Amino acid sequence: MLASSLVLGAGAPRPPVFPALELGLANLDPGERLLAELHCTACHAAEPAVVARLRPPPAPLLGQTGTRLRPGFLRDWLRDPLASKPGTTMPDVLGGLAEAERTAAIEELTHYLASLTPIHPAATATPATGALVMQQGRVLYHQVGCVACHAPFETAAAVFHQSVGAPTDPDALRYTLARLQEVSTPLPDLAAKYRPGALAAFLTDPLATRPGGRMPSLNLTEAEARALAAYLDSVTGRTVSGAPAETAFEMNVALARRGRERFAELGCAACHETGAGAPPVTSQLRAPSFAQLNADAASGCLSEKPRHPAPRYLLSAEQREAVRTTLRERARLRQPTTPPERVAHTLAGLNCTACHSRDGLGGPSPARSDYFTSLSDADLGDEGRIPPHLSGVGGKLRASWLDQVLTNRGAVRPYLAVRMPQFGPANVGHLTADFRAADAWPDAVPPVAGDATAGRALVGLGGYGCIQCHSFGPHPSLGVSVMDMTRMAGRLEWEWFRRYLLDPPGLRPGTRMPSFWPEGRATVPTILAGDTEKQIAAIWAYLSLGVEAAPPPGLLEAAPKAGAGSKVDYE
Repeated sequence: MLASSLVLGAGAPRPPVFPALELGLANLDPGERLLAELHCTACHAAEPAVVARLRPPPAPLLGQTGTRLRPGFLRDWLRDPLASKPGTTMPDVLGGLAEAERTAAIEELTHYLASLTPIHPAATATPATGALVMQQGRVLYHQVGCVACHAPFETAAAVFHQSVGAPTDPDALRYTLARLQEVSTPLPDLAAKYRPGALAAFLTDPLATRPGGRMPSLNLTEAEARALAAYLDSVTGRTVSGAPAETAFEMNVALARRGRERFAELGCAACHETGAGAPPVTSQLRAPSFAQLNADAASGCLSEKPRHPAPRYLLSAEQREAVRTTLRERARLRQPTTPPERVAHTLAGLNCTACHSRDGLGGPSPARSDYFTSLSDADLGDEGRIPPHLSGVGGKLRASWLDQVLTNRGAVRPYLAVRMPQFGPANVGHLTADFRAADAWPDAVPPVAGDATAGRALVGLGGYGCIQCHSFGPHPSLGVSVMDMTRMAGRLEWEWFRRYLLDPPGLRPGTRMPSFWPEGRATVPTILAGDTEKQIAAIWAYLSLGVEAAPPPGLLEAAPKAGAGSKVDYE
């Protein structure tokens, strides 16, 4: 492994990582996004309208900390989160204390957090082991979407045994991987952080402890989660806290009681909830209200060296200035957001632009693109490996299908190796309405009645031969077997469908879908007298029958080409 010595985690502290803020998305104010991501209104009380606009994501829940995390990691994390996980959004809240008091606070908080668990650590699952398991985890990490946000540990060519045209100079490869580490969502030493089995449990259901959706579910099976956890333990591990250290730790009730008081005094409770089963804690930290904040003050959270009790965020100069600029214009934060603004802030907050582009911005960077692979044996180009763009997606997809994709694992591209993450309805449920409001066709008209019989002929071998590429329900195509035609009318809006058939590259640049009506003229003049609009309406009428439609002519009579492609159903 070329990058085995590239450790993601402890090192020189660096500013919080927010990749999407650098894209220049329309309708996105970087300072406003930072105010939300850094939970500024948790301590600085703001008007309800301001909080509603910012929609700060909930912080990780701490109720199962003692079951999941090792005491040694908790101590290191509390002492200096900015060094334990460079690029984290977690501030250093103890750095302003005198050394003796900071050491005492760390121990008290560690015992308090360890007390917030009703389950004994021995109940956790045994970690997965073995060379095959490690290889499975290695491929999963670099293939299913982890490296869209986190840094890869190896080149795509090394993982997938492919020649992808990457530079062969080891120093150049090492530089590229190190650069990706600097601009990626950071990973700590996961082996030192999690108790045995806890990382796999987290990967199976991240939203259970991190409800904000910043770490989404990748729809892993238990076996996949265990394999991925084993791999991550091996590549991020530096100083693994072993069983002797865990056995030596005994929760001290007096220290835990004092830690609970610290949790309130330091303002930890302003962001973090302790979860069900633990008594709620109210923050006792007193901070100026949001309306009273001085954007140009030399002290406080925005200073490089804030005085206690202000936390240290280690923002970059650009990040500080973005926050200050928004604070100078904070009156506008009382206004509700528009649908385009909510779309932009959600895409940035959840880093959706790591995989998807919208209006020409975002999508996999050149350094990450080779990790997006296809599961098909056929050459489908970028369409077979890169997730679809989101430009105009609200005018493209029906509301019911958008809901399925966002919250219920809806998928129609079985050839994509990367998986559509599940962020949770609370985090993305609003996107369906917002996308549709932002992307509605202003001049859309309902479909005219079409001749379904003619539509069947048009998609068959005697017409435009759509079955050469598209599957039809349980029947594979005659060629590469891409998206299922029986599901199109249930997914797509008529207006987008019509415009797409007339000009495929106009709505999907780079597509391999050919134009059968160049300049609006039908290339099959023998059906419906070559009337373009009638032909498209006929195809729509036929596809609207879904699985009840009779297969197109030629599909059942001809055998699929050997080796033309593979079909994998993720649903």
